[in-house]
Amino acid sequence: MNTLEQFVANELGTVIANQSIKIAKLEKENQSLRLRNAQLQDIHRKKVESSESKTDNIKNG
Repeated sequence: MNTLEQFVANELGTVIANQSIKIAKLEKENQSLRLRNAQLQDIHRKKVESSESKTDNIKNG
């Protein structure tokens, strides 16, 4: 039979393990979101540069 201390230790171990899993999932999701954000910023930057290039051509044309 488990003593109270063993029961509490097991419960705490379970809580810690579950929280560690949640943290790992959030870190993975955060990494994916950072990558997607960088990709979107790159797309936006290219669109802005393209738009500016067209504006310069009109001004100089």
